[in-house]
Amino acid sequence: MEFEVVPIITLGGNAYILKGKHVVLVDTLHPKFYGKIVKGLTKEGLSVGDIEYVLITHNHFDHAGNVAKIKEISGATVIAGAADAGIIEGTEMIPPVAKHNRLGRSLSKLPDSWVNSYQKFEKTKIDWKVEGGDTIEVLGLEVLGLPGHTTGGVGYWDKEGKRAFIGDMVSNWFSRAGMPALVASDSVEDIYQSQEALAGLDLQIAYPGHGKIIEPDASKIIGVFVEEKKA
Repeated sequence: MEFEVVPIITLGGNAYILKGKHVVLVDTLHPKFYGKIVKGLTKEGLSVGDIEYVLITHNHFDHAGNVAKIKEISGATVIAGAADAGIIEGTEMIPPVAKHNRLGRSLSKLPDSWVNSYQKFEKTKIDWKVEGGDTIEVLGLEVLGLPGHTTGGVGYWDKEGKRAFIGDMVSNWFSRAGMPALVASDSVEDIYQSQEALAGLDLQIAYPGHGKIIEPDASKIIGVFVEEKKA
């Protein structure tokens, strides 16, 4: 599917409207940022009710925060990684704070009830549970398995257009590639492997979950970042 990408960039995270044969929303922001989605759609002459598909990159509250409300209003088909679906659907608990760095070790001492309350969002059923290597033919997208930040994190790859939606796998604050938030990450080793996979895709554009769009030569930019981390 040929489509135009309309970014919704916020300090708390990014979402992307895809305008083509179908109206698609990639990620849904923090629950408090629902108005940003409405505003972004309105500028394009659209409404929440026009959304046909919602693609979730991973199960964190700043990406799946408004998926239930959007699905209720629009009846959209919700697509997410199979291993992340349980948290979005409410059948699995949010993982505890990770202890990969000093911040994580400090936050891990806080009560679980506080952490869970902070990450709370309304749950909903996932209609289509995907894994890396799957194809969403109706949208012309391939699914990238991007574990590490979450176990079932995925990206959505427009191979023909050399562009992909990569969730939090690589951030781009101040035009500088960076790591996902390690306090909320499953495996640092898997993060590095997923980043290397993105570096090998010949992407021209990567749409991150946080920060500015990575372009041009997105895979090259990510590859340089990976090599710097190794060094």
